[in-house]
Amino acid sequence: MSNMTTNSQDGGMGGGGQRRSKFGRFGARRREVLPEEPLEYKNIAYLSKFVSANGRIQSRKRTGFSGQNQRKLSEAIKYARLICLMPFVGRM
Repeated sequence: MSNMTTNSQDGGMGGGGQRRSKFGRFGARRREVLPEEPLEYKNIAYLSKFVSANGRIQSRKRTGFSGQNQRKLSEAIKYARLICLMPFVGRM
């Protein structure tokens, strides 16, 4: 008895199917969303849209921003928290 699987996605032997990309959701199909306002630490009203009720920064999948804009967003939120313009936990 052999324990070989024939599933082509996990690299098994057999099956001639194509492999799906595990990064498909970040491909060319996905439209890039640009920020409506500048991502600055002073723009508290706009930054607070991207913070959940618990105080967590929303993910890139949820915001739709590119990686570069998502990093700018998180840095602006963190700096605004550091200088006490935004709370670390909860909504204002």
